[in-house]
Amino acid sequence: MNENAYNVLLVNLLKSNDIFLDEENVALLKNISKPKVLKKDMFFLQEGEKSTEIGFIIKGVFRSYYIDKSGNDVTKYFYAEGGILFSYAAYLSQKESMYCIQALEDSEILVVKISNFEKIVEGNYQLLLFYKKMIDKVLVIKEEHAISFKLLDSVKRYKQFLDTYPDLEERVKQCYIASYLGITPVSLSRIRRKLNLNK
Repeated sequence: MNENAYNVLLVNLLKSNDIFLDEENVALLKNISKPKVLKKDMFFLQEGEKSTEIGFIIKGVFRSYYIDKSGNDVTKYFYAEGGILFSYAAYLSQKESMYCIQALEDSEILVVKISNFEKIVEGNYQLLLFYKKMIDKVLVIKEEHAISFKLLDSVKRYKQFLDTYPDLEERVKQCYIASYLGITPVSLSRIRRKLNLNK
């Protein structure tokens, strides 16, 4: 990847998160990051691996998932452009990840070793704010999703999915969306038909 293309990727990442970094901090981030292409179905992180890198999504869609005791593929979350990839829990605990992070389409990311990122963030307000905004966005989505299982029925959970990920319905397999919502693909099809009829 040439220099100009790399710069464009970095600028687009910052713009997508409404984050300003001065030239010095952009250079710091650039020095420790590297562009990476993940083809569809490739993994950013696999179950049993330690989380040592952060991936900033420039282009593409990912999902995190695990296989439950019954052998079912359970989708936890989706991540799209402007999002961040890594297992926060696995990193903090220094244990192996309990789930996988997989590309759902050909994707472009910027990869940073967490140890290197923490070094440049320490004492740097702009970069710390950048990191905080990225993490906060993920945590809010995860909390809203967890609460939705207690407070919302399946139709409302589907509507919340559309609000949270407005452009993903046509980019993600319906079985993954159904799993994310905690329902069967048949139930999801029924909900979609019902909502389309009521338009």
